[in-house]
Amino acid sequence: MPFGPPPKEYKYRCSVCKTELLVNEAIIDVGIGMAKIEKEYYAGYMPKVGCPGCNNYTMECVE
Repeated sequence: MPFGPPPKEYKYRCSVCKTELLVNEAIIDVGIGMAKIEKEYYAGYMPKVGCPGCNNYTMECVE
């Protein structure tokens, strides 16, 4: 592959409307970077992302 392997995706679920989707690692990296800037980062931190189903900031990573 000329540009490396495809990005890893993580399963996220909304705690409000239960929408599920896969989130690209690039989006996760941005969330982690913002948490580091705001000094909210800790080991194992997975940022919440916006939900397209209910327009809330409630999507959480589910393993």
